[in-house]
Amino acid sequence: MHDWINFSFYSEPKLKSQLIPVATHIVKSSTGKMTDPLSLDEVDDELREQFCHLMEAMEDIVAVDPDRGEGAYDALNQRIQQTVTDKPILARIVNGSNQSLLSSAMSCLNLDTSHQAIKLLIESNPSALLVPFDGYTMDQPIYMISRHPEHCVLLPWIASNYAWVLDHERCPPVVLGLLDMYAQRHRTRCTATILKTFLEAYPQAFTLQNPNGDNVLHKILRLHYDYRIECEVNLFKWMAERCPSSTLLRTNSNRCTLLHLACNLLSKKKGNDSSEICKYLIQKCPGSVRMVNSEEVLPIHYLQLASGYRFVREVVVCLLKEYPESYDVPAPVGASVNQRAPSFFPFIQSIKPYFDEEKELKETAASLKESSSSLTKAVTCTKDDLMRSASTVYDSWAISFINSTEDKLQLISTQLQDLCDEGLEPDFIFGI
Repeated sequence: MHDWINFSFYSEPKLKSQLIPVATHIVKSSTGKMTDPLSLDEVDDELREQFCHLMEAMEDIVAVDPDRGEGAYDALNQRIQQTVTDKPILARIVNGSNQSLLSSAMSCLNLDTSHQAIKLLIESNPSALLVPFDGYTMDQPIYMISRHPEHCVLLPWIASNYAWVLDHERCPPVVLGLLDMYAQRHRTRCTATILKTFLEAYPQAFTLQNPNGDNVLHKILRLHYDYRIECEVNLFKWMAERCPSSTLLRTNSNRCTLLHLACNLLSKKKGNDSSEICKYLIQKCPGSVRMVNSEEVLPIHYLQLASGYRFVREVVVCLLKEYPESYDVPAPVGASVNQRAPSFFPFIQSIKPYFDEEKELKETAASLKESSSSLTKAVTCTKDDLMRSASTVYDSWAISFINSTEDKLQLISTQLQDLCDEGLEPDFIFGI
């Protein structure tokens, strides 16, 4: 099983000259499932001719307009399936550039109608998923599939049937590509269902971490921020519940918690899903509210400029309830967020009296509970009826006051929600 940390060069596309070339000759693993590729020199003339003809046909199909040449695509898919079914060994052959039928299919067959042909090529030689065209890992079919708008939907099937390929030391962390496709779901075939199905089939992906310290939860929030799209809260919660519990508090190389990233996303999208993710993280990891990143920035600092918006306000209220002292804490000079303290911003100023009253009520109620309990214990040691009567009266009064305090606290909560509801609606939420 590889560690995601070893694959820093998969995180972002790079020029081939910047990549580390990997071996083009794959050795059989101890499982016996790996097979060596065959060069054209190692096969007879008939196989060589069939291989070359299929390669040429796939290269030619690239020039065909898919909308007007659907019949040509269908004919080629059928031809590939028939030829490879008759001679599965064709799926093991590579040309002088180390290109197999599978890698050519990934480069040339861009429609979902080719999925059956691609599946057959994989079934005939799963090892071809790991054979890098031209010796570079970014040209491995498994890598290309994970980042292909149409073919990424094949990953759950691969994970279910060929998990050993994903475990292999040559395999990149394909979950990274699939997360990217999901974050671009308005122009790819990847959906929350596809992502869930893959993660259910390959739960090891939950434990992976890239060189920046990002786990899958960090990454999904970062990608949604990059693409300016709301992250679906139900999917995020589903993923979070299946990650190791320590994952929710883990920081990346910038010492950002998931809450930092979620608040940053909310500051841009200002939508309900982002808000619910923040509230979920506050509930699950209240300690993250007080954690600063490498810039000494608190999660609330990301939101103060956007505190005019309804869903942002709801999270600001939750953050201040959990860490009221942050009201007067500015961001450091030079930080990438607004450096003023939250107390500078009108909405946050307006809710401060409610928090002060709430604090006072809670402290008074706690003091009454404690004193009432102490008095009750004290009178158990006396036979003085007057003292016992006084204790009973005091207890009754304390209970009445505490009950009224609960009503006042509920009223404060309602008033705070009303203030949040007066906020602006999001400028734009991309709906999927």
